[in-house]
Amino acid sequence: MNPIMHIKMAEGGMIDIELFPDITCNTVRSVIWLANQGLYDGRDFYRVVRDFVLQTDCDLRPGIYETGCDYIIDGEYMHSGYTIKQPAFGKYMVGMAGHGKDSNISSGSSFFIQTSTDNSLDGDFAVIGQVVDGFEVVDRINNTPCNQKLFREKISFHTPKKPQRIERLWIDTHGKFYDPPKTKKPSAKYLKREKELDNLIDFYRD
Repeated sequence: MNPIMHIKMAEGGMIDIELFPDITCNTVRSVIWLANQGLYDGRDFYRVVRDFVLQTDCDLRPGIYETGCDYIIDGEYMHSGYTIKQPAFGKYMVGMAGHGKDSNISSGSSFFIQTSTDNSLDGDFAVIGQVVDGFEVVDRINNTPCNQKLFREKISFHTPKKPQRIERLWIDTHGKFYDPPKTKKPSAKYLKREKELDNLIDFYRD
């Protein structure tokens, strides 16, 4: 039985996601490891590109979040050389963010829920699961008004005008233990890009 991620939203409603540890093992282990520490609690879906993706993470951001994920992981997707076959991306599929293509890099914590049938992400990002309940909550977040922004003048990085906050995120592993992920230290180039992205995000802190 696969683990189920439960996301309780502060505005009400729950999103349930079935994770795929047999397909993208280390990536799923990373999410479980971080969730078990409560690091996603209180974070926002800070990127909402209507009819494309909803994105969140629990990264460490000095001066903003003093605890969080401070590592990256190897990419578990086709164009990184990963050979285990994955489901195609599509509406309500869940993937791990990163630099994509042949970079062999995934974020340790930043995952997205796809909100369209577009399969352009296939092979460039790890598929970690799929939404199995709470579709109406995903659709509600998808339709929230956003500040329209672009990263490096080409990548949509729209941020909600009103916080789409995760009250609590936890994972039911059905009693199975999952080892901590294999991690690596991000390069200076990676950190520079992430800092550029942080400058676009509207962080709402109480």
